[in-house]
Amino acid sequence: MLLFSLTLLQASAACLVTGPLLWAMLSLAQRRWPALAAQRSVWLGAQLVLAAVFVLPLLPDTRQLSLVPEVSVPVFLASAAPGVPKAMAAPTAALPSAASWLALVPSAWGLIYLLGVACAAWRWQRGHAMLRTLLQLARRRRLHGMDVLEVAAPISPMLVGVWRPRLLLPAHLAQFTPEQRQLVIAHELTHARRRDPLLLLLASMLQALLWFNPAARWLAGKLAWAQELGCDRQVLARRAPRQRQQYAAALVKQLGLQTQTQPLPGLAFGGGRMAERLLCMRDGQRRPPRALRALMALLLCAIGAASLALQPALAWAVAAAPATMLTGPATAPAVWRNPLDTMRVTGFFGVVRQLTPQGHRGIDLGARRGTPVHAAADGIASVSEDARLGKAVRIDHGGGIESLYAHLDRVTLTTGMAVTAGQAIGTVGATGLATGPHLHFEVSRDGRLQDPQQWLADLDATATARALRTRKEQFGH
Repeated sequence: MLLFSLTLLQASAACLVTGPLLWAMLSLAQRRWPALAAQRSVWLGAQLVLAAVFVLPLLPDTRQLSLVPEVSVPVFLASAAPGVPKAMAAPTAALPSAASWLALVPSAWGLIYLLGVACAAWRWQRGHAMLRTLLQLARRRRLHGMDVLEVAAPISPMLVGVWRPRLLLPAHLAQFTPEQRQLVIAHELTHARRRDPLLLLLASMLQALLWFNPAARWLAGKLAWAQELGCDRQVLARRAPRQRQQYAAALVKQLGLQTQTQPLPGLAFGGGRMAERLLCMRDGQRRPPRALRALMALLLCAIGAASLALQPALAWAVAAAPATMLTGPATAPAVWRNPLDTMRVTGFFGVVRQLTPQGHRGIDLGARRGTPVHAAADGIASVSEDARLGKAVRIDHGGGIESLYAHLDRVTLTTGMAVTAGQAIGTVGATGLATGPHLHFEVSRDGRLQDPQQWLADLDATATARALRTRKEQFGH
């Protein structure tokens, strides 16, 4: 839990750093190409990049995204049990006073983050309740094949609902000319055709997830503004100048009617940017060229990739695995046959990782899906499948010694079959709790886990540099 809290704190910091980068890039781009202000994909894409920078480091086994050397988090160990090497002792629950802040700061931030998400959900629920109250007071009628609700409240015309949107109109719209009413309603129907309510829901969810980042709120506002400008552009396309003037007059009149009374919060638009909107309608809007949109997409992806790659992976700097693990018999057993023809060790026994906070129970062997898996020694096989190990084969070799082959894609034998060393028993897969195709191999004696390195030859020579470095950081060898 502490390691996850530290990762959450680091991901939050990276998200906060990425926000100003996106703001600077998009502000400069919009100043150079004003048409970007009406481009929904740019602002939504920036929000998704910001969310990816925050979320992806929190997912299991995403260290390969980082190009920065792994950062070790120190943890202090209890004494090993008699007969168990010190390297296999279990971490203690308490940290020394000098490092107590290490647990306090990330844990406090984790609590604050959850409270912030809960507060954002509460605000959304309060606004939703206010909207439900308005809907109960509204009068219903049909217009353009859509349910139309009319309410005597100083609100802006709007769509209500995501999957089946309904049109909510203020009663004061009757004061507009027929042409003005037609243009205002056409604007809202354009929102429905463009699926803008769905995008706003997604933006609201992202904003709640990233409530601590001011850039997320800025991008959400830019997305809402881009939707308004985009609908204006479509409604006014190929219309006469007189109709443009009527539409502008309708927006100004709507703002004036709202300011005469106390508008409901969140249900009425403000006039701070009305001049900019009217200027866009007067001058017309052109879609930015495809080359510019492609360039913006590449820049957004580059910022996101750099932010992810520069976040160091965190790991415990322990010299231990759980005390329940034993290193094996007093005398080394006979060397077994390798379970794969080409060995590539990606994870050693006892290593503490996010997915194995109690210590890795075996070794991981990286291989492509479909690679044949062989029995390491003679024995009797049993086949199983569960949510953690996926498809697995366990072989009883006698004398209380068993081997386990997990996350298989396919099994080529049945329970009770006798197997010989080297016999194919299945193929490599990614079933169960696996982040990618690999073979998880375990050895146990009398139900107690053993280090497979004592049973398989030359594992160090076939191990990846990351696996060797992680083991050295944790065990010192």
